[in-house]
Amino acid sequence: LWAMPWREQLSEGLGKLAEKYPAVLADTRGWGLLKGIKINDDAGVTAGELVGDAMEEGLLLVAAGPSVVRFVPPLIVTKEEIDQALSIFEKAILKHVE
Repeated sequence: LWAMPWREQLSEGLGKLAEKYPAVLADTRGWGLLKGIKINDDAGVTAGELVGDAMEEGLLLVAAGPSVVRFVPPLIVTKEEIDQALSIFEKAILKHVE
C-alpha cells in the first residue's frame, strides 16, 4: 500500500504531459503503478518509437501495440525515480514535436 502516493504522482505527471503535448498524447489508463498513455493516431510517431527514444536515455518502457506506451515501474520505485522517468519521457516526446 505504500506505493499509493507514487501511483498518484505517475498518473498526475502523465496527465500533465498529455495536457502539454496534446498533438502527441491523449488519455492515460491503467491501474495502480501500471499506467499507459495513448499516442494520438495522427501524432507522427508510434509508441515503439517513443519507447526506443526513452530507452536511449536510460528509461525502460513497454509499447502496448502501436499507440500505447506502458509504464511498469517496480513496487520499490521512489518519488525521485518517477520524476526522472517523467522527465526522460518528456525528452523522448520533444524529439517528435515541432
